Amino acid sequence: MIEKSNYEINKYIKLGKGTVNGQGVGPVSQMRYGLFPMSYNGCEMIAIYNFLYLEKIDNPDLAKIAFEMYPKSGVLMGVFGSNPFLLHKYFDNRNIKIKRYYNIKNFFKQLESSKYGIVSFWNAHHPFHGLHTVCVESIKNGIRVYNRSNKKDVPVDYNDYSEFVDRAKFICGYLFT
Repeated sequence: MIEKSNYEINKYIKLGKGTVNGQGVGPVSQMRYGLFPMSYNGCEMIAIYNFLYLEKIDNPDLAKIAFEMYPKSGVLMGVFGSNPFLLHKYFDNRNIKIKRYYNIKNFFKQLESSKYGIVSFWNAHHPFHGLHTVCVESIKNGIRVYNRSNKKDVPVDYNDYSEFVDRAKFICGYLFT
């Protein structure tokens, strides 16, 4: 039921054009997911939003994504954000074919031809921050990561995926099939 009251708040918050970066800054930080603001636990919802936006699928609405996904993937009223293994449910409901990868090398090899994907990983440098989920893009000289940092309101570029996630930290990734 909390998703309904959160939706009533979230639907009036305008994000502006483009991808969402820096979930702790700007309008997205005022949105709610479970008992908390999205600045604390909204990364999975933001990753879905950014993925849909970049792939030009529908006209993504973050308030609606959070409303739909909370009962399916929210963990302990948002205390632990969302279960990254359940993000496929959003796409399944729309008959959007995606594949989940558990092998980091296979994921990033396929990303080169897919262009955009979603990655969940452990925050190794901040173990009490749990996991983080981001939208990634294969670019000419590496990887672009959307919503990489809570405070950085622009995407972050890396020369190689191992600069932001390695085998020990990789949880899973999603790509179109």
